[in-house]
This record gives sequence, C-alpha cells and structure tokens, in this order.
Amino acid sequence: MRDAHDLLEAASLRITQPRLQIARLLFADGMDRHVTAEQVFAQLTDDGVRIALATVYNTLGHFVDAGLLRPVNSPGSDASIYDTNTTAHHHFLNETTGELTDIPAESIPLDLLPQPDDSSAIVSCELVIRTREK
Repeated sequence: MRDAHDLLEAASLRITQPRLQIARLLFADGMDRHVTAEQVFAQLTDDGVRIALATVYNTLGHFVDAGLLRPVNSPGSDASIYDTNTTAHHHFLNETTGELTDIPAESIPLDLLPQPDDSSAIVSCELVIRTREK
C-alpha cells in the first residue's frame, strides 16, 4: 500500500495532519474495513491524537468526495458507515452486532433482479442484507 501522503496526493487532496492521521488509520495496512466517524475518532483518541470529531466527519466526507471511501446506505441506522472498499459490492449487516460483511458483486447478478418497467436499465445495485443473531 502506498503511504498516506502519496494516497492523498493522488486523490488531489490537500495534505493536512488530520487527513494524514485518518488516512494512515484507514489505509496503511491495505485491509478493507467499515467504520463510523465515531470509531475513527475513538481510535485516534486512544492513539493519543488530538482531533475534533467534526474534523473526522469533515475529513471522511472529503475522502468520499475524492473516491477514497464509499458511504454504505443503512436505512434505520443513526451512524453513517464508511467503506474503504470502493469497488462494487454488497453487504450483510448484522443488526445485533452492527457488523458489516462484504458480499462480492458477482454473487448477486444484476440480470436476476426485477427490471424497471420503463426503458431504463439497471446500471448498479448496492444491497444491504440485514441479519440478526438467532
């Protein structure tokens, strides 16, 4: 994985300390993750970083605008969830734990979905399948 500075530079984002700190947290190990702003804030605070929650929210918004993160639509959830995997895919949402798990896009072929009645065509789909502990 490229370092945080290079990642921000490639995304045409101004290099600031908060952006570098958040980028390191989210992208340094190259692993896909699903996070809320509150989780990012808590982790940075635990690591001794002084940062405002509003700065975390703003930075995550800039990362979404730059294509580094993808918001996951989770109706009924109070917290916005951000996904570091920006490729097309779906999710399982465990309502008991709040954990999101990726589902590969090819697992749900678009041609199996109901088609629109008009002349439009489905170009993408993001499903969130809710699960609950038994």
